[in-house]
Amino acid sequence: MVRSILEIGNAKYKIDKMALGRFKDEVRQNWNKEGSEVTVPEVSLDESLDEVFLEVMQLYNEYAKTECIDVLLRLKDKLEQVSLRYKSVALAEEVLNINSCLPYESRIPKDSEIHPTKH
Repeated sequence: MVRSILEIGNAKYKIDKMALGRFKDEVRQNWNKEGSEVTVPEVSLDESLDEVFLEVMQLYNEYAKTECIDVLLRLKDKLEQVSLRYKSVALAEEVLNINSCLPYESRIPKDSEIHPTKH
């Protein structure tokens, strides 16, 4: 992903469907290597992944229709949670892609200890 400095914070996010495919591959590889470390009680791996994809795509479709920053932030939060849960580099990269489309103020959580200094 290459963007000019002027596009950062002003670009419209487009989901990378190839990254979602890489995510599925990552999870399956980790599942095969680590056995049941990445598990969801009483739900198969495929059902768990399908549920994640459904949620992600619903949020993305809502964002695509409305271009609402709040929806994009919810999508980013969801991708962060899933990335951590499944240890996915592909989804972590998507979170970074979303961050590059957000205005700076939206990248920092509201309850963060970081506050801009006033001069």
